[in-house]
Amino acid sequence: MEFVSSPLPSDYIRHDPRIFFSYHPENTSFQKGFLGVSTSTVSGTLHIRSPYAVEVKNIALTFIGREVVEWGDLKKIKAEKIIFSQSDYLWEAASALGRELITDLDLPFSFDVPEDVVESFTSQFGKVQYTLKAIVNHKAKKKIAVEVKVPLCRWSIPEEQKLRPLIIRSNARHRKMSLSWQAILPRTFFDINSEVVIKLRLVSHNPYLRIRKISAYLKTYVNYTVKNHGVLHEKRHSKYQIYGKDIQMTPVGLDTEFESNVVVKISNSVPPTCKTKYTAVKNQIHIKVSLEKSRHPVMIIRDITVGRNFMSYGDLVEQII
Repeated sequence: MEFVSSPLPSDYIRHDPRIFFSYHPENTSFQKGFLGVSTSTVSGTLHIRSPYAVEVKNIALTFIGREVVEWGDLKKIKAEKIIFSQSDYLWEAASALGRELITDLDLPFSFDVPEDVVESFTSQFGKVQYTLKAIVNHKAKKKIAVEVKVPLCRWSIPEEQKLRPLIIRSNARHRKMSLSWQAILPRTFFDINSEVVIKLRLVSHNPYLRIRKISAYLKTYVNYTVKNHGVLHEKRHSKYQIYGKDIQMTPVGLDTEFESNVVVKISNSVPPTCKTKYTAVKNQIHIKVSLEKSRHPVMIIRDITVGRNFMSYGDLVEQII
């Protein structure tokens, strides 16, 4: 019997050829429902396929969430927190001996996901990870264990303000050059696995000033803290670039106006904006305007929220809300 809806071999932390997991053929993971908005569950089936009979007492399954951080400073820093742990016996021997011979079993399971947990993510020095761990207890003090990763996604309904366009303007009092600018963000809540178009308008009061290049990218800051120890890791994601020759330039009286759109991509690998016991994740939009014959670029930086906007899911919103 073949189960096409099953985890990849690389998803198994501990494996045994006789034991494996699957989930519903119409699903892409164990998770059902929209965590953060409605009830969410982790469900599937544990399969036993043994070429010979094994004497078994019981089969237990644990759904567990962990946060782990680790980095090397002057000394190694490591911490772990169990976010939650739920266990259930999927099968128990019914005989008076307390054990039975088994070869093939298909054992369905379902766990409720706690409402307040964060999404799974992995960063440079830490991770939030959820797993299913099956233990087959057979002979005295002997066990067979299999453990598989269970990625969880979390959705939210952003505040209306975070979905409105935001206009950022240069501050004339702190301007070091004869250039003013305006950036229009379509919103400040960005979906994971999306891209955002930002409109730029720059006005030069120097007739000789030219733009050499504009770069735009998302930057993630992850701050790890364990007691009195801390470390900050920065990661710049994929960069979008547009060069001077492709930037629209229009004379306006004695000034020169430059207009361009830049694209910022939010890939699946970007950790969501969140805070846990040991980790704080911040995401920022960075736009760098490089000028010809100048060592001083214009930097436009704005904090944004990265997550999963439930309102983007159309018909499903109407079914649940």
